[in-house]
Amino acid sequence: MTTVAEMRRVSLRRLLSKLTVLALSTSAMAMASPARRAPKVVVEVEEDVDDDLVDDDALIDREHVDARDAAAMLGRSLANALSEVKPLSAIHLATTWALSDDPLRRAAVARSLEWAFPLLGDSAIIKHLSYDADPSIRAAAARAAWVRRTTGGDAGVLDRLALDSDADVRAIALGARRG
Repeated sequence: MTTVAEMRRVSLRRLLSKLTVLALSTSAMAMASPARRAPKVVVEVEEDVDDDLVDDDALIDREHVDARDAAAMLGRSLANALSEVKPLSAIHLATTWALSDDPLRRAAVARSLEWAFPLLGDSAIIKHLSYDADPSIRAAAARAAWVRRTTGGDAGVLDRLALDSDADVRAIALGARRG
């Protein structure tokens, strides 16, 4: 098992720039004509980005940004990136972060699912995150379940979270059930 001292650190700024590069490279390639596409460049960019995004040994530097703000920024950038990549890559990235030991990654995935974009398996990810020990992640899961309720994203999550031990989580779930 690796210790925290042995883990590689990735700054939040670098992580956000990697997510931006991933989103821009896939959307730019989709708009380019088939004759102009350069698959070799895209593969190199995606592999470089994926290594840093999926690598659980890379800790996110929290020294300059509050964890809640970081989760919101990462969540929005992650939502953009997940909506632009191939479905299998999106599922892999989202599930890897949802299962991460890093609460910021789990919070970022939960916050990303508050945005409406197609993601196969989103209801399973939301359900998993709704059991998280961190109430802010459970609250984000409640918001995500509400946003995705028309596409099957609730799966009883809101009913269960309406009875949550945290007052904020309960209020969000109850409000979402009424709305």
